[in-house]
Amino acid sequence: MEKSGRIRVRICGEQTDAAGAVQHTEMRAVARHDVKNGTHYLRYEDTTLLAGQAVPSLLKIAPASLTLVRHGAVEQRLEFVPRAERVGSYSSPYGRIPLAVRTREFLSACRVDGTGRVELRYDLFLQGEFQGRCQLTIEMAAE
Repeated sequence: MEKSGRIRVRICGEQTDAAGAVQHTEMRAVARHDVKNGTHYLRYEDTTLLAGQAVPSLLKIAPASLTLVRHGAVEQRLEFVPRAERVGSYSSPYGRIPLAVRTREFLSACRVDGTGRVELRYDLFLQGEFQGRCQLTIEMAAE
């Protein structure tokens, strides 16, 4: 790895469902940050998914895409590529759900020290059915 350290991460989400109802989410964590060949890797524990259980999570922020990977009580892999649809999945103790995301916009301003900001706008589909328009903002700051 070219550079590594610890950073603070704040992930804010907004989902507007097909009926127009809006839901907001926010998660904060301390993450291990590594950079290799211009790609940022953020490893953190997400406690917002299953009643406070810590789920090891990885955000891989490449120059033109973002990949989310979770392992543990929740298994998930989603890739966000501008103007493309990608199929993924979400598995929890309650079962496996096929997902797809159609990324409308991806903006990334990540510095080598791990600070910066990423914005995603995408449509979410569960089992092929439109679920909503989503926006995700990832803010990274020095610890």
